[in-house]
Amino acid sequence: MDPKLKSVQGSQTTSRSHNKLHKELLLAHKSGQVLSSRSELQQVLERRQRVQSVQNEEGQRRTPLEDVLLRRQQKQLEREKEEEEKVREEAQYLEYVKVRQNLRKIHAAMQNKAAST
Repeated sequence: MDPKLKSVQGSQTTSRSHNKLHKELLLAHKSGQVLSSRSELQQVLERRQRVQSVQNEEGQRRTPLEDVLLRRQQKQLEREKEEEEKVREEAQYLEYVKVRQNLRKIHAAMQNKAAST
């Protein structure tokens, strides 16, 4: 006998569980118990998409009260940002004034020195 044929015959005897599984699948198909044609990965992907769409719908359904509260919160945040910006600008302006006064003092001191010499 050919050595290739022996290995094929040996594999058939060792894979009885595979043959049983194949027969089971054929019987299930004949009796109408067809397994899902989609892979498990595809099913998980579809489930995630459904959950995501439900979450998006819930996020879009806001009551008028929630809308008003959200607008108020946004306005408050804008006011706070404007206030912080004003404080920062005032601090910069005060620093500018101090530097300008120091320069005047230095300039006056230099003129006094030049005048006295």
